[in-house]
Amino acid sequence: MQGPEQLRGVAGRGWSCWLSRGLRRQTKLWAERSLGGRSTLGPSMSQAASGVARVGAAAILLACLAFFVVTTWRWPLVGDASLMHYVAFLMDHGMRPYRDIAEINFPGGFLVDWAVMHSLGGGSLAWRVFDLGLVLVGVGAFGVVARDWFVGVWAGVVFGLVHGRDGIFDLGQRDFVVAVLVLVGFAGLLRAARGGWDKWLVLFGLCAGCAGAIKPTYLFLGPVVLGFLAVLGWRRRRFGAVSGGVSQAQLLIYGGISWLVPLLAVGIWLWRMGAWIDFVRVGRTLMAYHAGLARRPVGFLLLHSVAPVLPLLILWILVVAVFERERRRDGHAGPPRPTQANCGLEWGTRASWERMALMVGILVGFFSYVIQGKGYPYQRYPLLALLLVTMGMDFAAAARRAGLARLVGWVGIAYGVLFLAPSSAWAASRYDWRNLEFQDALVEDLDRLGGERLSGEVQCIDTVGGCYGALYRARIVSSSGFLYDEFLFGAERDGVIAESRRRFWMAFEARPPRVVIVVDGLFPSGPPGFEKLALWPEFDSALARDYVVRDEVRPPDPVFWWARKDEPRSFRIYVRR
Repeated sequence: MQGPEQLRGVAGRGWSCWLSRGLRRQTKLWAERSLGGRSTLGPSMSQAASGVARVGAAAILLACLAFFVVTTWRWPLVGDASLMHYVAFLMDHGMRPYRDIAEINFPGGFLVDWAVMHSLGGGSLAWRVFDLGLVLVGVGAFGVVARDWFVGVWAGVVFGLVHGRDGIFDLGQRDFVVAVLVLVGFAGLLRAARGGWDKWLVLFGLCAGCAGAIKPTYLFLGPVVLGFLAVLGWRRRRFGAVSGGVSQAQLLIYGGISWLVPLLAVGIWLWRMGAWIDFVRVGRTLMAYHAGLARRPVGFLLLHSVAPVLPLLILWILVVAVFERERRRDGHAGPPRPTQANCGLEWGTRASWERMALMVGILVGFFSYVIQGKGYPYQRYPLLALLLVTMGMDFAAAARRAGLARLVGWVGIAYGVLFLAPSSAWAASRYDWRNLEFQDALVEDLDRLGGERLSGEVQCIDTVGGCYGALYRARIVSSSGFLYDEFLFGAERDGVIAESRRRFWMAFEARPPRVVIVVDGLFPSGPPGFEKLALWPEFDSALARDYVVRDEVRPPDPVFWWARKDEPRSFRIYVRR
């Protein structure tokens, strides 16, 4: 007779033998189907080592993110963020965008700033918290899209740190918001189509609609992706479902209608303000004119679209080539069924529907970057986001294989963990956030001239040089809604320039400001210094006749807010005689 302890021992050994045989059998099948050869590592040893490596890599990434947060949380509010905050500030003081404010961004661009100002606060710390919150939301969305927590951490942290490396000027950029919206939208889309709750399609539609309300190049992301999946289901003669039980009717109803909701809401808001016609007018004139300025050659755009992750892209192409070689060697007739293990993204004669949907998103991001044509780093964020999650999933899948695929997969992961993330965090930590000499000097001069009592009596001739950031800090309302000097100092024969000058001059003469502040340079492309004034001789003569130069300031130290040090901007203060 055997006692209870002996029986438990026998039972334990039985379960152990059963599990061991199951693992060996599954490993053999996996090797035959996925590797086309013999597995060179024992399954338990391979899985244990891989698990330890993933945890260690995630710890390094999170340490880099923590270092980035600690060293950058005091970044100031400058650049586009300060300008959009100032637009929201003018709205709070009764001015209407497009009608009273000559704004060239879609409404979502400044409504995001308005929402943050009225929830978290209007200071630089609130904006920093918002930006870091976007990074964390992105990490979660990456993980849902990949169905792998490690890929979420890897892609999310690398993406957030690449964004940080771009510098203080790109803090909370509109395209960064769009990138996170696109990620969250794809997370909802894939959750629904993988067999989850079909109402997740509403999340995709809402996010795609919000992205279109921020950036016009993303207006058609929702219809393109949803239409692609509907056509895919039709081509595969699976009218009942595209994947996982999501029908074409659900795609069009839940996804399509929810995509319209943010756009209709913005349209109704403009209509209620009486600014809808002005929005259309600005879109046909100022927005179109701005889109044609400072455009880069196609070769520049192609290279810089993926410049931060170019080594990863090369490794990813190698991984894809290895996958394809193994598929051909194994004689697969088509892609394997999407599973938790392969993330639904294994290569076959045709890519799986998930890969194809993500590729459509990547193409939309790429064309958005090329269409905008200016090559600014932040304009590639949506493209980089979807590219990183796709590369991360393939690197993780390759790391679970053997041979060359395993090697290249781990090299790709290691490059992100050991080089790209640490170097980006270190570069961001070195930027000189303390240098606010331009704004400090201008705010000090404005305080001497009257401070907030100057509201309605100050006109900046600037865009992102720092004048409107100083007015925002001083809580001074501009005398007019003309915020972009690029529409005043161009070729007079251009109808857009002529009309902008006419509107500006009417407002200027009707209520001459007490103070005019001219910042040197002309964004996005123009003459250096104060030479832009010579491009509009009538305005230059009016300044010389009716105003006196009270002060001209050029801060002494260079500005180190991004990858290079730039010469500081200068400003002149004119006071009416």
